[in-house]
Amino acid sequence: MISFLDKIRPDLVRSLLPPSERLRLEAYLLDDCGYGTDIFGTRPEGLASAYALGYWLHQNYFRVVSGGHDNIPDQGAAVIVGNHSGVLPFDGVMVSADIFHAKNPPRLLRYMVDYFAYRIPFLGTYFRSLGQVSGTRRNFDGLIHEGHLVGIFPEGARALGKPAKERYQLRDFSHGHVELAARHGVPVIPFGVVGAEEQQTMIANLEPLARALKLPFVPLTTTFPLLGPVGLLPRPSQYFINFGTPIEIDPDVLRNIELRREAVARVQAAVSEQIKIGLERRGRGGER
Repeated sequence: MISFLDKIRPDLVRSLLPPSERLRLEAYLLDDCGYGTDIFGTRPEGLASAYALGYWLHQNYFRVVSGGHDNIPDQGAAVIVGNHSGVLPFDGVMVSADIFHAKNPPRLLRYMVDYFAYRIPFLGTYFRSLGQVSGTRRNFDGLIHEGHLVGIFPEGARALGKPAKERYQLRDFSHGHVELAARHGVPVIPFGVVGAEEQQTMIANLEPLARALKLPFVPLTTTFPLLGPVGLLPRPSQYFINFGTPIEIDPDVLRNIELRREAVARVQAAVSEQIKIGLERRGRGGER
């Protein structure tokens, strides 16, 4: 096992994490495959630094209010599925930091990342060092076999580029998450994020440029590209995250397309319900 005790960057971690969270981080263990990483390429120092920054953003910048953590298993595999938005994926970072902070012992949410990210120099290696993997079936099978929590955004990366007029309107979910959950007999846990839609105001997607760069979208916002890279920084809108009741997927979805569609619709409805809970909580002024 790899302990974080001697691997963390003390300057960053000690400045951003209170002692209780440092103890939580140091207690998290990775299976060392012999190269200072686990079999998915996760590095203790990378994960420690990422959690330190994520925790600070969670507590102080996005001021996350969350609930439903009892629906996430303390051990064993599950598929964590929710909505996606905000131009840059801070929503994914906050969901991951929230789970790591709330569960005892801490649990790392490992996302299936769209493959386009791994075509960008150094980015794929960086994602792997944080415990995230490219979205292939083999990677999913490996994560589930090892008992991990696997995060999937069934709307895809393009959902990050939703225009303001589509706030909190879910795009059609892909089928992959229910097929994979059914094949492995693990639950799907829906979540909803409220707040990420307001961190950026998306005006348009520069589609010709996106196609030329082979990116899911290129945003035109109220601050980008007018302010350059700084214009991509999110506003400090408060996040509300809720995790819903686990959904068991009928194995027959693997043989029946109608059952598969029904299962996808059921998951999408559950995510919509979690978003509704977040909107209602925000409307009441939030609760911490």
